[in-house]
Parts: sequence; structure tokens; C-alpha cells
Amino acid sequence: MDESGVTKVQTGTLASTSRIKSDWAASEVLSRAGDALDRRLAALPANPLLSGLDTRLRAFESALGAFAWPQARMVTGSGDAAGKIAGVTRDADQATPLVKIASGGFEASAQTSLAAGSYSFDLSLGPDTQTLNVDVASADTWGDVLGKVGDAVNQSPLAARADVVYQNAAFQQAPSMPGTGAVLALSVNPLRQDQDLRVSDRSGDLLAQLRLRAANRAVGPAQEAFYSVSGQATALPTFFSSTPTDPRAATTLATGRHDLGIATGIGPQASTYISKAFTPSDATTLAAGTYTFSSAYDGETRSHSVIVGSGWSWGDVLQAVGAELNGQPVWVKSASPTLSASSTAYSQPGVTASVGYWPIPSTTTPGAATDGSSLTVTGAAGKDFALADGAGGLLSSLGLTAKLTGTPVSFNVAPGDTWEDVYRSASVAIGGSQRSLGAATAGTMIPSTVTPGKDLHHQGAFLALTQLNQRIGERVSLTDGRTGVLDSLGVLSRERPGRDGMITVNGREMVSENDAFSLDQGRVLLGLESVYAEDVPLAVTSGMEATEKGWSGITDAWNSLSRYLRANEDQFAAGLGQRLEAPLASRAGDLRWMGVTTAGRTGQLWTNSRTFWSSFLADTDRARAALWAPATGLVPAWKAAASSVRAAGLESWLSGGADRESGLSFEASRPALTSEFQLEQKHRLMKLLG
Repeated sequence: MDESGVTKVQTGTLASTSRIKSDWAASEVLSRAGDALDRRLAALPANPLLSGLDTRLRAFESALGAFAWPQARMVTGSGDAAGKIAGVTRDADQATPLVKIASGGFEASAQTSLAAGSYSFDLSLGPDTQTLNVDVASADTWGDVLGKVGDAVNQSPLAARADVVYQNAAFQQAPSMPGTGAVLALSVNPLRQDQDLRVSDRSGDLLAQLRLRAANRAVGPAQEAFYSVSGQATALPTFFSSTPTDPRAATTLATGRHDLGIATGIGPQASTYISKAFTPSDATTLAAGTYTFSSAYDGETRSHSVIVGSGWSWGDVLQAVGAELNGQPVWVKSASPTLSASSTAYSQPGVTASVGYWPIPSTTTPGAATDGSSLTVTGAAGKDFALADGAGGLLSSLGLTAKLTGTPVSFNVAPGDTWEDVYRSASVAIGGSQRSLGAATAGTMIPSTVTPGKDLHHQGAFLALTQLNQRIGERVSLTDGRTGVLDSLGVLSRERPGRDGMITVNGREMVSENDAFSLDQGRVLLGLESVYAEDVPLAVTSGMEATEKGWSGITDAWNSLSRYLRANEDQFAAGLGQRLEAPLASRAGDLRWMGVTTAGRTGQLWTNSRTFWSSFLADTDRARAALWAPATGLVPAWKAAASSVRAAGLESWLSGGADRESGLSFEASRPALTSEFQLEQKHRLMKLLG
């Protein structure tokens, strides 16, 4: 090859290298330009095409959700009611009126004509009956008497509610209240399983004098009416929780017995003191001598003394203190049987003491226990009760130092117990002692401190205490025992107080323990779902009218959605329209039978209302199968189709190459940029072609 050829090759190589560098630079420019364009396109407003689809699809979904199968009466509302307040109607034979029993009307300030004395009556709800007592004083007014009867009902364990209401005219508050003035109304929440509330006089004629009678049963369907409803508060049960711990870690609670008290309701509660658990045959560590203490109940204070003899056991001491409180002598067994006489010959009314069995966990054999005893001292509900130590500190030595209010609950902690073991023991004891508070172990995640600086968590657990069978105004409170177990668990500092549900209906305030409210003698039930400030309108209307309105709403929403899809069919994937039209096409025969047809190529629905209802009345089962049957009916199938469209993501339904942000083809949005190499090629081609 000659020199010229070599030169040409070298020149060509240099030129190619130059073009490569130039192309690389152009590529960088294009890349940066493309990135800038991407950022500009990403900053554009939401795709108007998808926004239009979303708006129409939402309207369609809302119309489907508002449709309901016809009943004699139906509760209907605007879209504003969704998630806030719901309503249903019930037939008269299934209605659950709130007011079950009402008294006559009385002038609250007028003195009663009842004879002073004690009266008793039976209150029954379902299979359960409670006998309640009311004391009437000579100076009581009718308002006092009605209030006392109401308090007795509200303090009973039955899930009945008593209220004294006032009305200026007959039947103002309820169809079962003909009296004017103060009226006693007994009610049961509509969601309670037992609705059969009954009362009857047992001693005296108190209820007869108050003219209590059962409420009239509802007749006919719910009345067509409008209700303006606002929701002030949703019901919440009282809730306690312990501090989360590692459930497998060893507990820090002391081994042995732990006590607590559970008080439920607004009525008077019993008070209880519980001693430590002792092995009754073990010799007492108390020195022989005289010990004093006092007990106070109902404003009366009594002084007590117990002489502890030499060689007494703990069982002897417990028996002697219990006998002292009961005003009885007791035989104790030291070296020989000895009669321990009480310092008083009479018991204190309302105060009782008893020695009972309690197992003591073994410190040597896992899972084993030895026989133990403890002393329980109780002051009956209704009066204040307290124990106070005297000379010698006897009560302190026995552990009779913490007053428990309400139902006492006790459980053991054994050697080697984990926190999970403690929660389990506490749950069993709490759940088995009463029916107002449920206990369970709940799981959670708690921060790990093993690796500083790392946001790590591990599985934890806590003791959850939840109020059960809540009634209006009823709350749960806890008191700690001698060992402070609730404080150690962190329960007392982690309380969420309960509250009642409250709504206002046409200006009238209503309260419920479970967010269920009864209207129109129980033929209309409202359920509060969330708190909201504004008034929401609800209407009880004819079921046929509501169904016709619902179907009209579906038709209008579908026609709007269908028009939009057809007008933009080149922008959407063909599968979108096919998926939404499939339920309609598969039921075309039944729909034509009901007078529902598709108008030409536009796909718009049109309904002959006369044919629609005549077909419905002629064969209700076929109509129901066509429109309302679960999964197979048109409305459920359309709901499923719309849900699947959303689940896939609206952007996925744009036609191929459509940008999900701008609605335009992304490549079509790029500027027509040309590289230096492409320009040179074009220039050479033009020279070659002349």
C-alpha cells in the first residue's frame, strides 16, 4: 500500500474517532435534554384524561352502592352519609322499641301519696330476674320516688336503662307515654340479645301506684319521615393496658399472691381488705401480747383488740382477727385448745370477715403449691368502710392495708414465671371473677435496646383489659392491692376512659352504649359510624320509590361513563370498556325482559319504567336474580368489575405508549433533536444525489 493509502487510512481513523466523540457528546446532550423533558412532563398537572375517568367511575360506584332491593320502607340518604351514619328499617313484628315500659305522668315537685316504708319489686330481662328495693320517705316528692326507682334499675346487673323524662303533652317523647309531667321510662338497647323487659311488685304496690305499663307494639311499616342527624361521639369501652414487655423474659413481680379490685357502674360498691397468704401451721412471728385496731362503717367506728398468745400459729392469728370482727369467740390451737374471746359481743352490721384457702407457690418444686390461708374482710356496698391499725401494727403484719373497691381479684406469681405466665394468670383470674371486664394477652412490637443507634424492634406483649357489656354511663375503675401489682404492670397509667355514643336527631339528643339508636318504635335503627359536625339528612321512604330512584341513578352514572369511554376510545385500552360492559352484555336477555335496553351504537341505557315494575311484580325472583343476586346479579357484578378496574390502576388502562402523567404519547412529546453524525450523513447523501 502506498504512502497516500496509508495517509488515507490514518485520516479516516482520526475522522471516525472524531465522529465517535461527537456522537457521544451529542448523546450526552440528548440524554440531558431528555431528562429535563421528563422532569417538565412529571411536573405537569394530573392527567385530565385519567381525572375524567376517575370522576365518572366514582359516580358510577357511588350509584351502585346506593342501590338497594325494595322493601316496604327504606332509609335513604345522600352521599354525605357514607361512613358517618347508616340506617335500616325493620318490620313491625321485628321492631325493637327503645322504651319497653313507661309510668304515668306526675308533677315532680308534688309530695307523694305513697305510704312511707320499704318497697320491693322484681325486674326481669329475658331469663334473668333481680329483686330491687326502694325506700320511700314521708317527705319524698313524686320526682324523688321516680328517681329512686330509676336508680335501683340502673344499679342492677341487668342491661336495662331507666330515665325520668318530661313531656308537656301526651305522647311527646314516645307513643307509649300518655302521661304529662315527669315520666319514668325503662328501656333496652336495640342490639341487646334479650329484649323482653318485665316488672312486677313484690312487696307493696309501688309499681302499681306509679302506673307502669308495657309499651304498645308497633303496627304497620315504618312511617315515611325525614331525619336530620349529627354525630357528637362514638361509644368506646373503658380500656386498660400494661406496659409492653418481652413475654419470654422473667417477671420482676414478687412471688406470691397479688390482689386488685374491679368496680363497675355508678352504684355503691363493696370494699374489701385481703391479707397475705400464710401457711396456717407455721408459727407466727408476732410477739405474744395485745394488739389493737379499728373498723369504721356507715359512720360508726369500733375499736378492737386481739390477745396473741405464746406459741400461736399464723392460722390462729387469722382466726382470732376474723372472729374479733364478727363479734364471736374462737378456739385456737397452740399447745392446747384455747378460747379466744372477742373484745365486743356484737358484730358490726355490714362488716364480715372470713378465713379462706389460698395456695402458696412452692419455691423448690416448679408448678407445685402448698396449702395456705388468708383473711378477707368486707364492708357491704352502700356505706364507707375502712380498717385502721392500732398498737402493735397487727393489720400491717397481716397485710390488711389496702382497700379494694368492687369485686376483689387475686392471682399467684410462681418462681420462674415469665411475663407471659403473669398475663395468663391475671387474665384467667379477672375473666373468672366477673363479667364486666375482659382480659387477654395482646401482641405488639417494642423497640430493642440491644444495638444502640439501630432502629430495631422485637416481638412484645401486654395485658389488655377491656370493658364488656357496657351500659349507658357505666365505667370501670381499678384499685391496687397490697403489692401494687397494677402500678408495677403500668396499668393504672395507661387507661383509656370509656364514653357513650351520642347523636342529635331533629334537635333531640340521644345516647347509646353501642352506637345503635332506635326510632319510630324500633322500626328504624340508626348506626353511628364516625363523629361529624354537620347535619346529615336521612329519609324513610317507600322501598319501591327508593329502588326506582337507585336504578335511575345507576343508569345516569353508567351512561355518563359509557359516553366518556366511547369519546376517548382511542386513548384507552380496549379491555377497559369490555370489562365494564361484560356484566351488562351477559344479562341482556333478562334486562330486555325488564324493559332495559341499549340505545343503538351509543351504548346508552334506557328503561321503560312501566315494563320494569310490571316484570318485577310478575316474577320477583327472576328480577332479583337479574339485578341483585350475590355475585351473579348485575349490580354486584358491576361492583366487582369497577373494583377490578381500580385495583389494576387507572394508568394501566391507557392505550399503548400513552403517558400516565400527561395523557400524550411520550415520544411524541420529545423535541425532534438530530445528532451531528446524523446531520453529516444527511449532508453527504444530499451531495451524492446532487
